[in-house]
Amino acid sequence: MAESLRIILLLIPLIAGAIAIFFSFQLMKRYDVSFVSSYFYYVVFLYIFGAYSLAGSGILEHLFTRMEIELKVIHSARLFSIFLGIPFFVLSVFMLFRCVMEFFEKKIHLLFTITYFSISVLAFILYAIFVVRLTRFEVGEYQLIITIQRWVFLGFTVMMYMVIFILIILSSRKMSDHYVKRFIRVFGAWYLLYMVLSCSAIILIPLHAVVSHIFIFIFLSWHLIPILFLNLYLEKYHGQSSSLQEDFETKLASFSEEFEISKREREVIQLICKGLTNQEIGDALFISLQTVKDHTHRIFVKTGIKNRVQLTNLIRSSKHR
Repeated sequence: MAESLRIILLLIPLIAGAIAIFFSFQLMKRYDVSFVSSYFYYVVFLYIFGAYSLAGSGILEHLFTRMEIELKVIHSARLFSIFLGIPFFVLSVFMLFRCVMEFFEKKIHLLFTITYFSISVLAFILYAIFVVRLTRFEVGEYQLIITIQRWVFLGFTVMMYMVIFILIILSSRKMSDHYVKRFIRVFGAWYLLYMVLSCSAIILIPLHAVVSHIFIFIFLSWHLIPILFLNLYLEKYHGQSSSLQEDFETKLASFSEEFEISKREREVIQLICKGLTNQEIGDALFISLQTVKDHTHRIFVKTGIKNRVQLTNLIRSSKHR
């Protein structure tokens, strides 16, 4: 009975996590919004880490123990299982950070990205050295590595989720739409609570075996509620975005054909209609400010208009062909 219960306790969070992936994928398909895609990859990468490194290592240990395999082999298998899942956890946290930045229509600074992944790779290499020294050369203690691993994981998780929450609070201060402000702050608070509960469970794992199951349940199942919040927000603010976008693309295609608009000019028009400045268009398309101005001038000459408002209205009034 105890063994059956243990299997059930492992299966429930795995199934719940898979359901969270399914619903986040449906949201990504339904809404053409960049931060939704980033959130989907966050959930996927986190699930891979949780299923492979956390639940998977526990299952391996249970099976190997039943098969009466040498304790050294069991420890090695568990360490390598966790080791191979670490990159997915690092990627998942980065995708959550990216999701929040995209929500506020900000770009992640290149220096931050380089620093984040450089430190992560360095930590990954150091951990690999410790694991190889223990498993191959029997240098070091298994329990010591597990303890270091646990506290490094705690420190990294607390730091990154706190940074994300602070970013949400600071970036949402000047928001005029109270519903959007409340949504993103509740979303951030929910993941702050997720961090607190997960880290508390990790600290309490040595006290009782059932705590590890509680931790895995929280780690994999927690995202179902934020996905519900996200769905409500998207329905309110982006409910018609896909159909409107499709209609706009159709009209833009007709407009481009009628006025002999080039591919690059069409890309500029798309960004103009999104309200981007010339400098922002240049950054998005990796071209100079002067080149953007040249493209815009040629578009105005071809269409016989004088400003952006006229351009937008002309596209909207374009007939489908």
